[in-house]
Amino acid sequence: MSIITITAGSYSKGEQIAKSVAKRMEYDFADSEIILSLVSREFGVPESKLVKAIKDIPLTVGLFSQAKQQHIIYIDTVLTEHILKNNIVYYGAIGFPFIQEISHVLKVQIIANLEDRIKNKAKLDGESQQKARKTVIKEDNQQKKWAAAVYDIDLTDPNLYDLVINIGHIQDDDVEGALETIINTVKHKKFQPLTYSLRCMKNVAMSCRVRATLADIDSKMQVKSDEGTVYIYTKAVKKKAQDKVLEMKQKVMRLEGVKHVEVYVDNDLFSTVAHGQ
Repeated sequence: MSIITITAGSYSKGEQIAKSVAKRMEYDFADSEIILSLVSREFGVPESKLVKAIKDIPLTVGLFSQAKQQHIIYIDTVLTEHILKNNIVYYGAIGFPFIQEISHVLKVQIIANLEDRIKNKAKLDGESQQKARKTVIKEDNQQKKWAAAVYDIDLTDPNLYDLVINIGHIQDDDVEGALETIINTVKHKKFQPLTYSLRCMKNVAMSCRVRATLADIDSKMQVKSDEGTVYIYTKAVKKKAQDKVLEMKQKVMRLEGVKHVEVYVDNDLFSTVAHGQ
């Protein structure tokens, strides 16, 4: 049982490689399109709004509308729960920080020469290289800014990945070469799930599910989970803190697998801890 995530710039053959790996290993394949479809079905949000949530960039870092913050929380939740079943290849960048916490996930970045990517787009879309260049560069900038705004990460940082493959440096069939490299790497014992890493994965999924459950109350809260114990960090004015804590505890305790809830409230004047059983 393994999980492979692959990120790549547009027209870098990343999706082709991801699908080829899934087919060769007989794994399930998922990408943002599949995840957004599942989110729309579960939470009743039109896919068009979900697409905007993963593409639009706020003018100020971190300042998304509450609706978009909720949509991103829903997306992260469905993604983390979807990969729980293991034996899956996921192509995309959404949910990356949560996947980053799971040690047995093989995180792959595919990079390619910019000029090669421009040629690929011009050929595939039947347009001039000048137009293709503008589009590729624009998409790169948008993806980088979005990840920085939503997750505070730089997707181009090689330290985020276990394996970085420059397909421009692979001789002959670059897709086949990348495919073989990924398959050989994922066989390493580091990427085989252990009890600890499986527990971490379940904790991450639970944290995301709690955030989704409470997103209408506070879309900026922080949540940590540890085998059924949930820790929630939120903000509230003093006179509303008690009601907010009670509402959160009641909603979270209804979730399957939750045994205990602790809510930490910061009202900028003092911090209080409320315990729920």
